[in-house]
Amino acid sequence: MPSPPYLILRIAACLSASCLAAGCSSADSRAAQALAAYQAAAAANDLPGAREALLKLVRAKDDVPDYWVELGKLQASAGSYGEAYYAFTRAYELDRSNPELLRAITELALRSGDINLAETHARELEVVSPGNPWVKLTDGWAAVSESHYDQALALSDQVLASSPFDPAATILKTRALMGLKRDADAEAVLAKQVEAQPSDVGSAMALARFYLGHGDWARAADIARRITAQVPGDRNSALLLIQAAFRSGNIAEGRSASARVLKPDADPALIASVLDLWTDYWPSAQRSQDARNLAGASASLGQKLIYAAFLSNWGSAAGAVRLVASSATLPVTASSAEANAVLGDALWRLGKAKESKSRLDSVIAFDPGNATALRARAELELRTGNAAAAVIDAQKLITVLPQSARDRLLLARSYTAAGNSRWSDRTLWAAFQEIPADERIYAALRLTKKGDSDATRNLDEEFARQREAQLNRGML
Repeated sequence: MPSPPYLILRIAACLSASCLAAGCSSADSRAAQALAAYQAAAAANDLPGAREALLKLVRAKDDVPDYWVELGKLQASAGSYGEAYYAFTRAYELDRSNPELLRAITELALRSGDINLAETHARELEVVSPGNPWVKLTDGWAAVSESHYDQALALSDQVLASSPFDPAATILKTRALMGLKRDADAEAVLAKQVEAQPSDVGSAMALARFYLGHGDWARAADIARRITAQVPGDRNSALLLIQAAFRSGNIAEGRSASARVLKPDADPALIASVLDLWTDYWPSAQRSQDARNLAGASASLGQKLIYAAFLSNWGSAAGAVRLVASSATLPVTASSAEANAVLGDALWRLGKAKESKSRLDSVIAFDPGNATALRARAELELRTGNAAAAVIDAQKLITVLPQSARDRLLLARSYTAAGNSRWSDRTLWAAFQEIPADERIYAALRLTKKGDSDATRNLDEEFARQREAQLNRGML
């Protein structure tokens, strides 16, 4: 997110003053270089580069609140609310006279789902900024968290009475109405807001998610399409459009929306997110061909490895080998470890179990925490009947990627194959608690309750509570 010109000028003026006062210290010099790098990255809409430059800026000069504010704004725009909260907290520690910083901290605590912390800050905000709407908004979300929807609705209406199109109050009112089972009213509120305030991307996203929650994929895609036209670089709306298009059966739009995101210089993490959607919602051989074409146009090895891993998993292991073979050199080094891991995964899928095992063993010997290699070796061990070894590798894997539902399910399968259904159930239950509202884990756990109506009902109720909490965070 580019910095407002006035803030860049303030930062530059601060650095100039430092240099004039005492000559440029090494810290001032590093800060000036970081600022220049940030300005260049912001102008090029290079968010990862801008973030890295701002991190260097606050490391060089950690006592300037403006630097932390700008870092916090960038983190928040990327959805990293915990990191944004830390940055704004540091800014507030340096400038206690600024109530806007306290308001930002309160908002970020809410967005990260920490209602208690947000309430604590709201009470402080009430003292330093009487009448600040975020006090009522925070109290409203606290009421939602306790299912006091009437109270939340009243608080949202109080804010809207003085500011009829306040985006945050609109979202709170929508959530309260949904809690009261007044979904038609909630949809009407959001639709009115989006029509009256076309620039309110947050309300548009909330409306799209409302349609997703009701299985209305076509209307969700329509809203997401409008957002991506308005904010072309917004990742969340782009991913939402891809998902909604595929789920509505509009394969052509899903492909074209994917292509707009999967550029030759795309962030590997973004590529992985799109390919996850392909895995879940596009069961067609065309996806493998598209992945091969996109991999061929990729600018970096990191990108090619993401495509190769996808191809290995979904019917084109030979294509994966062609992509990574030249980079999977031996002996394994830091630069070749991931390529060797992807190659090892593809080899067992091609029936070359011995060669695969040797390759994966080498990667894990060099890097015991390589997730791709641990996952591939566990799958290979399951295929060759060595379930006990698969359990060990899958256990290591979830310590590396504790929030990966896919890998929790791999561990549960490994326990089942080893004849230990009790630990398989425990694994699924732990995953259900630690990765809440994940449909794949819920479905797997529900199968274990088959025939036990009480246990199934309790599980369904807990999953509903998890979805409720997820909805609260998603709408803010």
